[in-house]
Amino acid sequence: MLIFLGNLVARIRESDYYPDDTYVLEIRFLDNPNFNLGHDYTGSFQDCILNAVASFKCILN
Repeated sequence: MLIFLGNLVARIRESDYYPDDTYVLEIRFLDNPNFNLGHDYTGSFQDCILNAVASFKCILN
């Protein structure tokens, strides 16, 4: 799942390294997808959605 906000994109994907039902959230710039903002989280899908929203709010303020 991708979530877009301005020049940012949050990608939520299933984790390759953690048990089933564990997801990873990665936040990157759209114009430089190789640059990771360091806002990576692991947890349930809902946890990742909540962390994406909180990160976007923090970055925008």
